[in-house]
Amino acid sequence: MSELRIKKLLIGNYRSFNERVVFNFPNKKYLKPISIIGYNNSGKTNMLNAILYSIGYKYTTKETFSINDFYNRQIENVPHIGILLESSIENKYDGKQANLNGYQQLEIQIDGIEIEGAKFRSTDPTGQQENWQSFGALKYYNVFYINFHNIKEEIKTKKTSWGNLSSFLAKHIHKLVETDSVLVDKKEEFDRQTKEATENVLRDSLLQNFIEKIRVNYSANLRNNDCHVEFGLPNYEDIFLQMLFKIGLNGNSENLIPIEQFGDGFISMFVMAVIQAIAETNTEDKCIFLFEEPESFLHENHQEYFYKMVLCPLANKGHQVIYTTHSDKMIDIFDTKSIIRLEFDETEKRTVCKYNNTEEEPNFENIVQINNFNSYIKSIEPNLNKILFSRKVILVEGPNDLLCYNYAFEKIIYDITGDSNFSKAYLNFRNISILPHHGKATALYLLKLCKHFGLDYFLINDLDMEINIIEELNQFEELNALQQSDLYLFDGIENRNATSKGIITTNFNLLKNAGIEKIHFNIPKLEGVIGYESDDKNSLSIWNLLQEIEDFEVDLIPENLTSFLELDSIIEIVEV
Repeated sequence: MSELRIKKLLIGNYRSFNERVVFNFPNKKYLKPISIIGYNNSGKTNMLNAILYSIGYKYTTKETFSINDFYNRQIENVPHIGILLESSIENKYDGKQANLNGYQQLEIQIDGIEIEGAKFRSTDPTGQQENWQSFGALKYYNVFYINFHNIKEEIKTKKTSWGNLSSFLAKHIHKLVETDSVLVDKKEEFDRQTKEATENVLRDSLLQNFIEKIRVNYSANLRNNDCHVEFGLPNYEDIFLQMLFKIGLNGNSENLIPIEQFGDGFISMFVMAVIQAIAETNTEDKCIFLFEEPESFLHENHQEYFYKMVLCPLANKGHQVIYTTHSDKMIDIFDTKSIIRLEFDETEKRTVCKYNNTEEEPNFENIVQINNFNSYIKSIEPNLNKILFSRKVILVEGPNDLLCYNYAFEKIIYDITGDSNFSKAYLNFRNISILPHHGKATALYLLKLCKHFGLDYFLINDLDMEINIIEELNQFEELNALQQSDLYLFDGIENRNATSKGIITTNFNLLKNAGIEKIHFNIPKLEGVIGYESDDKNSLSIWNLLQEIEDFEVDLIPENLTSFLELDSIIEIVEV
């Protein structure tokens, strides 16, 4: 039984990665697929490529890397990729042993101007001794990589013009033909029968006469070299790579259609079946499956189906499953140890790891649990995609707050740029999401989730009090101290009632959890700040009022929110 597993990955100065980032992967007891998530251009593909190179799936030579792979395209930023693998020891065909236990570390030699060489150095798990058993070892283990962006390429089984196999399906079929004793034993008899059958079909035919003419002329062209020309089937091993998968729909076994003639969605479902078949036939081996955005071409329902029926069963069988995704339907938010979250730091211009907690982490408690499922359904589940795949999140109190702030942001940006389309798309351009939390309790929940995943946030709430007590609240470090203070106990000369105390406690918790620079309170409420005097919360009436406002003041858009929105750099963007 062969077994291969990734324990740790190190990346530095490779493409969007600058400072060395270390990724830890759960041990073999953790039977969940591992998702690599992040918004566009955050570095997910770069991370997956680093894995493919370091395990030897993609071959490394001097020509493999160019200056484009060096961070910021600077020759002094030499890429570093290292991986720690755990493997079984397998017997090679020549009697030697294959062993990938330990580190594979990229070594690039440069002369100061250009690349002179590149290779991966293998050492034992201590990093001290060379591991000579790693050379050519990967073929004795099972690694499957599928890029779902090129799904039609992944079902092609023919060799390339260079004689290589490019798709995961072709490689797997080739390996089965090479190693299956049943097929190997039938090779000689198959060659004999097909040769006889071909000769019988061609005998006395125009095609045979045509082939003989070719032989005579070819022999003459080679200065009368007595050559033999045969027109027949490919080699035994290659015949299976020339075959086609054909599909008969609705039980029709007569009119079959080649699989590549179908659309991408249909082919994706076929690839699912191939992956499932590989897993079902690899009952002893423990494989690595690497997938690039498997949700491509799949509707939400089928994304969730793929996760539950393909990815999870693979991992549950002991295979290591690692994949990149943009879909919140393909992650388990109730078990965030299975999530690696990347971001691109816009200030330092590099990929950073915002979240990677393995099961070895002490005192780990998952942020989303079944006991707060009610809050999850109300606030997290509808906004999960925005939370996980945004660079920043603005949390507002309710629908009218969302209406108001979206309009205010758009108007402010339009006043600066005069560009209507850009002002509408500015938050998308900055990868900033704005979403309602529908209550202060759920606001605290969403806030903790943002902090859990390392997501930058800004919280906007109603103070629900006529007097601004924010600075006074911020002076207290602990809730106990606050609850013994005059601020908490008295409202002027009167004893403060329970409702008022509850409001103070909630605001204090929000303030302390968010931090004073990351929160804004509308006093007493949003409607009061924008001058909406009616007791109803009619959205159309509020919208009509917003159209009359010339400028939005700091009591609605404070300076820390302006900074969060990065409004100071709008002119630079527009001028570019």
